[in-house]
Amino acid sequence: MRKPYLRAILLFLGVAGIAAYLLFPSKKKVECIEKKLNFYPYVDPTSGVDNLDIEPPGFKCTLSKEGGHCGMGFSFNETENWNLMDFVTIDMQSSADFEELIVQILTIDPHTKETDRSTMKPLIKELKLEQNKKRYPIPIEHFYTPDYWFEQQKVKETNNSKRFSAVAGMEIYSGWKNKIDKSLELKIEGICLEGVSNTRFVILVIYIGILIATAISVRIKT
Repeated sequence: MRKPYLRAILLFLGVAGIAAYLLFPSKKKVECIEKKLNFYPYVDPTSGVDNLDIEPPGFKCTLSKEGGHCGMGFSFNETENWNLMDFVTIDMQSSADFEELIVQILTIDPHTKETDRSTMKPLIKELKLEQNKKRYPIPIEHFYTPDYWFEQQKVKETNNSKRFSAVAGMEIYSGWKNKIDKSLELKIEGICLEGVSNTRFVILVIYIGILIATAISVRIKT
């Protein structure tokens, strides 16, 4: 086959591969947390909480001290692997005075002592709650480990590495900006994990790589 024709064919195949990649939609993966969960109350021992009522999946509480935290948590019977997930999406309804919420993912770390939640590595994200807003999609890369955990566990911070491969549970509680003596109520309607498969992109890279290798091989021979 003549060289010009081969170049044209390889170019056509490359353009066709990219077109196919763009035309066919990515496969979206959605997993919702609907299994049996072990719920427990979350109360910051250093903050004042007048009352806390847990009504899974939701809670109601009143703070008596600024900067306090109250809410709920739940654990899985077995650890979950969220490495391939891109978003944590929470559907919920909140009371008018609820201004800030903290979502905390608990992960198993080499420094974790068995099932002791206080030693699990937290990955947190603060959410500003808005009236009439029910769905909050949180990019999973926005979660971070607060500095106090490294100090408490006497662990050196190494690029704030995240271990989404071993998720033990979640805690959802009031943030620092909520006012005292206000009824804070939250009703969770659903928590789902969303991810987009990278298989198509990997196949495209391999496909283009084969075409480039073929073009180089033919050029060397000629």
